[in-house]
Amino acid sequence: MFATFSRTWELTKQSFAVLRADKEILLFPIMSAVAAVIVSMSFLVPLLFSGYLQRAEGALVATDYLLLFAFYYANYFIIIFFNSALVACANIRLSGGDPTVADGFHHASARIGRIAAWTLVAATVGLILRMLEERAENIGRFVVSLIGLAWNLITYFIIPVIVLEDLSIAGSVKRSAALFRQQWGEQVTSSFGFGIIFFLLAIPGFIVGVFALAIHPLLGIGFMMVYFLGLAAIAAAVKGIFNVALYRFATKGEVPAGFSPDLIQNAFAPKPSRW
Repeated sequence: MFATFSRTWELTKQSFAVLRADKEILLFPIMSAVAAVIVSMSFLVPLLFSGYLQRAEGALVATDYLLLFAFYYANYFIIIFFNSALVACANIRLSGGDPTVADGFHHASARIGRIAAWTLVAATVGLILRMLEERAENIGRFVVSLIGLAWNLITYFIIPVIVLEDLSIAGSVKRSAALFRQQWGEQVTSSFGFGIIFFLLAIPGFIVGVFALAIHPLLGIGFMMVYFLGLAAIAAAVKGIFNVALYRFATKGEVPAGFSPDLIQNAFAPKPSRW
């Protein structure tokens, strides 16, 4: 366990080193967060007037689900579009180039149709899982959570595939699932160690924020907003870079510049045969 965490920490540092070479990549998760907040606020009034926020869980009507789907779609589209731009820039950097923000938007815009189509699929699946979770009991909710986890694993490489390959949405999902099974299978879950690392990095910010709150509420709130939004942007950028590095290793069999061959190959070796 310690070895896995240590390896993930080293891979995080290597991904962060790539980010330092192209700090512009940080702009994509920041712009994504700002756009998502704006869109969310624009949905607040319709949700209030529809009575959605006042209705008890499980008592939703058809118009609630239409609004909820529109909300899911808008937010998913924003996240996927900016992630696509980030992936494009990360791929240029890992290919030895020097990307700009314009490069990211250019590549994402070139795939706008497929991004919109994938958003429709992702939002539909997200809404269905939400509906099933609302109607399920404890065991049922656990099963729904497992289905959601399986879906996330199957589509682990979907954004790099959409941006970097010329495939349909169905073909992109199959390709993502094939890459997942082909190279790492069960062991790819060790990449979720990134979440643990950034959780630990959030602790100092929380502690300092509490002390700042004691000095003045606005100071504490302001500090924590800046710290956690910044940390979230860095986490999203680092994870995006790492995801592209894994994709390149899976498709080309090459370790991208800036990454240790031993770390990549040992952390994400093919799943051993059971036969």
